[in-house]
Amino acid sequence: MGPVSWKNASTLIVLARNRLSQAVINNKNNDVQKLLPDYSCMLLKRSSQSKFFANAFVFPGGATEVADFSPSWLEHFDEHGFNREKLASQFVVSQQDKVPLYADIPNSDCIPEVGYRISAIRETFEETGVLFCKPAQIHGQSNSILKADDLIEWQKRIHHNPEEFLILCKKYFLLPDLWSLYEWSNWLTPTNMGPKRYDTMFYVCVIDNIPDVRIDGKEITQVLWTDPYNAILKHVQGHIWLAPPQLYELCRFAQIDTVEDLKIFCKSRQQKGIERWLPIRSQSEEGYTTILPGKFSELLLTCHGNITVWRNSVRTGESF
Repeated sequence: MGPVSWKNASTLIVLARNRLSQAVINNKNNDVQKLLPDYSCMLLKRSSQSKFFANAFVFPGGATEVADFSPSWLEHFDEHGFNREKLASQFVVSQQDKVPLYADIPNSDCIPEVGYRISAIRETFEETGVLFCKPAQIHGQSNSILKADDLIEWQKRIHHNPEEFLILCKKYFLLPDLWSLYEWSNWLTPTNMGPKRYDTMFYVCVIDNIPDVRIDGKEITQVLWTDPYNAILKHVQGHIWLAPPQLYELCRFAQIDTVEDLKIFCKSRQQKGIERWLPIRSQSEEGYTTILPGKFSELLLTCHGNITVWRNSVRTGESF
């Protein structure tokens, strides 16, 4: 069997304001106090039967579909006051130095930055029932006419046929809320991780309230809302298992304490563009080593002093 290529995917990191008071934690020496972030992250547990990261806690998302890049989406936005030029001015950061993922699209007429956002929103709705859309104000319509039972039915329909997402938006005069998604990172699955590998665009969405979530109990078996610090702590203590991109990104978020600071940072960071990252993974007698980009070891040391790190790699007794 020849080498397996990466399949394009899109992921949404959903961060919701947690209105409970921030707790104060002390480090081992009781000489430093730190506020826990005032927001929680949505993590979904994959089924034990999953062929990709079984039992792992992940962000919502999945493989892109041709329907996400249909020219009909640009027509839909155009009908509601957002033509191609306006969308490009809002979401295309640079025409140069784009990640290769943005050049690998099924329709050259689409705007990649729009199509991958639509994919992330669609996948999140399929997996969680949370619909990141906004009413097309030009018609004065509201998505309040969508009842809970309607959403459940549409969630099933879109899961079976991605083209139904555009039909939903047309029927209820909705626009996928591209504006709420910040471009964040681009990850490649390591080459030695098995037959399924993905080239995934990660987006961040920051919302004011924790929404109701509906999972199917089959592909996704559990929903966990927790702040980044406690998610990392649960992973280190063995209560949950986080795949490397999730662990890495949660360590980044754990450096930001408030929703307001998070929004400012995401908006500013998006303007700098992104690079594509490929973790390097190897096995030894002591376990697996995953080499990750940037100052990952410093992030982990900040978040939890008990994990063993050196340079830009992480060593644990289990497989990443």
